[in-house]
Amino acid sequence: MNKRTQQGNETKKRIIDCAKKLFVEKGYNNVTVDEIIKKADSSKGGFYTHFKTKEDLIFNMVPMVDEAYLEFSKMDKKYENSIEKISSLMNYVFQLMEKEIGLEFISVIYSSQIKDLTTYRFLLAPEREFYYQLKIIIEEAQSNKEITTDLPTEEIVSILTTCIRGVIYDWCLKKGSFQLVPYGMKLMNMMLNQIKL
Repeated sequence: MNKRTQQGNETKKRIIDCAKKLFVEKGYNNVTVDEIIKKADSSKGGFYTHFKTKEDLIFNMVPMVDEAYLEFSKMDKKYENSIEKISSLMNYVFQLMEKEIGLEFISVIYSSQIKDLTTYRFLLAPEREFYYQLKIIIEEAQSNKEITTDLPTEEIVSILTTCIRGVIYDWCLKKGSFQLVPYGMKLMNMMLNQIKL
């Protein structure tokens, strides 16, 4: 990689990092491109070289969230069984959404995904780290005969992620009127009880 490309990548990462901090601190709708540029010590040209719009930043932040899921896999935590591990991952997701990313920013992410039929649905991308981590744990639970094998692994992953997205979407619709973690875990544990052996 030549020096110019490396500098470009560093600028892009700096803009993303600064934008994420500002979005969490002030709310996505209260942050301007000018504020992002100032905080990132960049220029308008530098910003628009990497991003078409402020919303375009959201698509570029997905890998940061996936890094958090990768961190989950590296945690040196002992589990009684695979069900507990699945439950722990779901709890981690809800904690991340509520405490790290925040209601307003999550609402923007969800609305950006459904605004029109041509939008790339990055939340559904099967190559995302979250899907990979969940699939590994589901396979482990099935091979340990802890959950049903009547459904294929991919279908169980799809059902559970649909429920997770549903809880988060409901939390956004209700403007954070309930605590995401306890409510989400209550529903997810009900779902896990349905597939337990």
